[in-house]
Amino acid sequence: MTYLAVPRPRLGSRFTFLGGALLAILLLTLPGAVATSAEAQPTEAPGSSAITASDLLKIRQISDVTLSPDGRTAAYVVKSIETTPGDERPYAYRHRIYTVPANGRTEPHILTRSAAGATDPTWHPDSDRLAFVRPVEGTPQVFVLPIFGGEPYQLTDAPNGASAPQWSPDGERLLYSTSLSRDEVAHELALERSFPDERWRRGAADTLTAPTTRRRIVLRDSITLDALDTLDVGDNRVAALADSLGALRDTIRESVPSASTASPDGSLLEIRKWLGERRSENDPAVITRLDFQGERALDPQVSFRHVFVVDVPAGVMTGTPDRPVPRPITNGYRSYGGADWLPSGTQVVLSGTPVADAHPDRIRQRDLFVAEVPAAGDQPSLQRLLRLDRYALSNPRVTNDGTTVAFIARNLNHSGYAQTEIGLFALDGRTKPRVITSEYDRSVSQIKWSPDGWYLYGVSAADGSFPLIRFAPFARADTSSNAGADTGARAAPATEAETSATTFAVDSTMITPVEPEILTNPGIGVRSFDATDATLVYAATQVQNPYEVYTSTVSGGNARRISSHNAAWLEDRTIATHRRIAVERDSRTIDAWVIRPPGLPDAETAPLLVEMHGGPSAMWGPGEATMWHEFQMLAARGFAIVYANPRGSGGYGFEFKTANFQDWGTGPMNDVLAAADAAAGLEWVDGKRQVLTGGSYAGYLTAWIVSQTDRFDAAVAQRGVYDLSTFFGEGNAWRLVPTHFGGYPWEGAYPTPAADSARTDTLAMPVDSTFFTEGQITGYGLDSLVVDSLRMAPREALLRNSPQTYVRDIRTPLLIMHADDDLRTGVIQSEMMYRSLKVLDRPVEYVRYPNAGHDLSRTGDPQHRIDRLLRIYEFLTRGITGAEDDQETASP
Repeated sequence: MTYLAVPRPRLGSRFTFLGGALLAILLLTLPGAVATSAEAQPTEAPGSSAITASDLLKIRQISDVTLSPDGRTAAYVVKSIETTPGDERPYAYRHRIYTVPANGRTEPHILTRSAAGATDPTWHPDSDRLAFVRPVEGTPQVFVLPIFGGEPYQLTDAPNGASAPQWSPDGERLLYSTSLSRDEVAHELALERSFPDERWRRGAADTLTAPTTRRRIVLRDSITLDALDTLDVGDNRVAALADSLGALRDTIRESVPSASTASPDGSLLEIRKWLGERRSENDPAVITRLDFQGERALDPQVSFRHVFVVDVPAGVMTGTPDRPVPRPITNGYRSYGGADWLPSGTQVVLSGTPVADAHPDRIRQRDLFVAEVPAAGDQPSLQRLLRLDRYALSNPRVTNDGTTVAFIARNLNHSGYAQTEIGLFALDGRTKPRVITSEYDRSVSQIKWSPDGWYLYGVSAADGSFPLIRFAPFARADTSSNAGADTGARAAPATEAETSATTFAVDSTMITPVEPEILTNPGIGVRSFDATDATLVYAATQVQNPYEVYTSTVSGGNARRISSHNAAWLEDRTIATHRRIAVERDSRTIDAWVIRPPGLPDAETAPLLVEMHGGPSAMWGPGEATMWHEFQMLAARGFAIVYANPRGSGGYGFEFKTANFQDWGTGPMNDVLAAADAAAGLEWVDGKRQVLTGGSYAGYLTAWIVSQTDRFDAAVAQRGVYDLSTFFGEGNAWRLVPTHFGGYPWEGAYPTPAADSARTDTLAMPVDSTFFTEGQITGYGLDSLVVDSLRMAPREALLRNSPQTYVRDIRTPLLIMHADDDLRTGVIQSEMMYRSLKVLDRPVEYVRYPNAGHDLSRTGDPQHRIDRLLRIYEFLTRGITGAEDDQETASP
């Protein structure tokens, strides 16, 4: 039986698509082909104006753009790479906050210089100070800094760190988020009832370490400070007694006597306590949860994000007052985030997981809640604001007048493929929520209201660009030329609910499409932004510059650059440009771009490098910041580059995104090769010399392509997955298996058991089934499928789509690259692919990076990043220079 969906090319020949299978539609003028041309060899050092590998150290990345409430000043974070003399590693990342006038009349000013760094700037309502996050002995804490001079004041001392600071509307309090373990939730928030531990015949009572201390509230005389009464945290008498006595409330800790001791030689309970103490120290790690893999290490214990509030001392601008005591505004064995204040300053809207009798790893639903800001000693009080059945709601943003909350919604019925949509909900609860982006059919993120609440801004991944967009959700429908303009009147509300309901099932009455307005030019990638009623300030990536800050009118007009963090060192550099092409494949238009090596003489041709993106739902375009340096460096080294957004990519609508269901390999491969064929037909490209690389999903696709065709002279597969059944077990992105392939590795026809097997049943699963019971859909984290029926059983789909299945057909020289601590995809599959090719005596090499994770190419050690890029260049150059260069004796 053959599993190939396309004819196999003859090994040793170049793969071409036949006849009408490929129609290239070039969106640029292609000169006629020349009869002969010289071959450029990318082996010489580039000129002084070229982008080099070490230029990575010069790039300044910009994020966290935020405008002061008075609209005059923008603050943002610059991430740089600096030398660290005397340290074990020669380079380190530094984060510093800069400010710049929103009108750009003066140069940016560095606000924080400490090597400790500073991130997450947020303005005080008076526009005279910033809260920001800085590590203290490796743990992030919130600081407050006057912008006109002075020293930062450390506001928090959270044991597990503090992040995402948010000032209250009056500037007297500040929210922050922190992470708590299950034990810490039980101890710090005084909770006893826990969630199921999913440990056979064990309960939470003999799994949790018994608390050694507990918090209590002491009521003290306001003058003498003598103790008047002591109550448990959460006692509903605290507030009333404090008011009646005129007492101050103080929090203390007191010891809790242990019911029994831990002993390896005692009773069963004492043995369990002894084992539990070792488990609590992860020595050994005892794993009973579903999502047990973190990004770079095992994560056997679940943790929870909670939100706390502190009263900001009056003297923070001029002195160092005592650090305030934080109060939790959320509780429970659940996580909360995206907090936004209501105008009253007494309540907060946030996103969180609902109460459920299930392990947190199995809960995908997220609702919106309103939390009261508690007084000292009071328990957190939350009530549900909005639930959309089968949706995960996040990132709530409240208008300044407190009438409406916008939020991001993700359809759980489309797990693995869902577009992020924007919803609106009136806070009086009298109308149904609205979903305004269903017809836009592109994901939207980073939503923010304009100060007057008329416009809602966001960033979208759309058609190869990352534009800044805005909606006018309250504008009345108008067919005139002024449609969408601010008429001063709001549209009629959505259908009024029968009662002030909080739970809804999304139906057609809630779908009220609003057309977005695109505010930035095509090809720009907006990374971060903020808006006033008059000005936009944003950080963006363009082909000519990886990161700068720009300002424009609120409609996107008169855009201009107001920073020079990268422009200064790029002044004398030659930048390669991107040119868009499009190809037709299987009745789909596939966007692609080609990059010509800068300075390539007209009489010469350049070898073709095919670059591919991961995800698989990522999207690339000229404004993709993560590839700016790699594209420029490899083009400067003499490669012609083509990259495409094949089926399964984001940014082209739901149907395009789901077109790779049960087809990670053949369909996307055909799209990529169609783009490569179009690029190879350009007169300045040498189509006889082609190489290939990609990372993550594109590492998979690299291995898949070289298992199906021998057209490439060399290939580099980076941090990929190669055996999908193994990926299900060893990668923390394991949910891609059931959501993209319709089920699990064991779902399909069982093999015939051996004659002496105790199992005699041969259960063949029906091919037209979705392979799920309702219990499985809820229990295993798979919410539903994006199709009504499957083309093949999941077991067969995983086998057919795994490059490891066809490893004996790989003859292309292959470099496999992986990081030691990459638990996103797992490491074992790369070892399996390498060993298989070595046993088969194929040309293969394997590079492993120590102390590195999946994001090595973007956030890894700078030396590793440069090393990786140069090893890709060196290996691919071996493929296209031929045997005449084999005299090189060095072994890098």
